[in-house]
Amino acid sequence: MARKNDTQEATGNKSSLVLYVLLFLTIGLSAGNTWLLLDTRNIAMAAGNGEEVAAEPEEYEPVFVNISPFTVNLKSDQFGPRLLYTGLTLEVPDEKVKQAILSNMPQVRNRLLVLLSGQEAEKIAMSDGKKALASSIMQSLSEPYYGDKEMVINDVLFTEFIVQ
Repeated sequence: MARKNDTQEATGNKSSLVLYVLLFLTIGLSAGNTWLLLDTRNIAMAAGNGEEVAAEPEEYEPVFVNISPFTVNLKSDQFGPRLLYTGLTLEVPDEKVKQAILSNMPQVRNRLLVLLSGQEAEKIAMSDGKKALASSIMQSLSEPYYGDKEMVINDVLFTEFIVQ
């Protein structure tokens, strides 16, 4: 009879050991799954916003190129001939691009004059029109100059803008 109780105790110890191992594995897998799920949500949220997940943001020192103000004849409308007086500042990524723009300033001003002279006063007087114009200027000035590579222009800032 003693042997029967020993066998029951051994079986009881084994089943409680198996129960503890299963409990430990279940808790561990649940914790791991939760961590992966939360990490995946953070990545998905960042990707949904168009942002990259980065450890530290890079420090960026903007470089600006001033373009002296000039006057352009705009397309005529029902009010007759119209004028645009504007000054621009370009934000570029580095000094190399700044020097390339400065050395090609006659071409830069020509591209701006051609682009701006085709604009309608009513459109560019509105906020949306200015944003569209800034985008067009960035595209036009980013094109290569005499064998140079395409340039990156980060932003176009209007420092003066008068439509008459």
